[in-house]
Amino acid sequence: MKRILFKFLPLLTGLVIVGVAIFFKSKLKLDYQNIKGFRSVLESIVNFLSIVIGFYSAFYGMIISMQKTKFMRTLAESEYKNELPKLLIWSLVSAFLCLIITISMQILVNYKFTFIYYIYFFWCFIVGVFITYAFQTSLLSIVMIFESDPVKKNKISV
Repeated sequence: MKRILFKFLPLLTGLVIVGVAIFFKSKLKLDYQNIKGFRSVLESIVNFLSIVIGFYSAFYGMIISMQKTKFMRTLAESEYKNELPKLLIWSLVSAFLCLIITISMQILVNYKFTFIYYIYFFWCFIVGVFITYAFQTSLLSIVMIFESDPVKKNKISV
């Protein structure tokens, strides 16, 4: 059950955020056109995405350098060996997709056409997916750092 939830949590989070955006649009009449500070949010998301994409680049380098660690050997023999590459690929894809759509939204926010609402709701979905994948990848990096070949220290009794 945990594995299924972990696998589908990004999509579920994206759908929840779209649901909130639809609620705001239909009940509160708030959307990309009239939410105060929305342009600043778009700028902040572009900056955050840039940082996360940089983190992913460093993290993937770290994974390559950890190929011979006990943690990676154990992972390679486990039932999760196929999950790690998928998580890393989808994390990176969602980050770049979110970046491209966010940059597009910075332009489209100046216009009010019906099709832009579809892009806006898709953007809300991708933001939810990205945030969840970023969180999952961060958790994975923490586990990899602290679970890989710990240095055994000899304790001296006094």
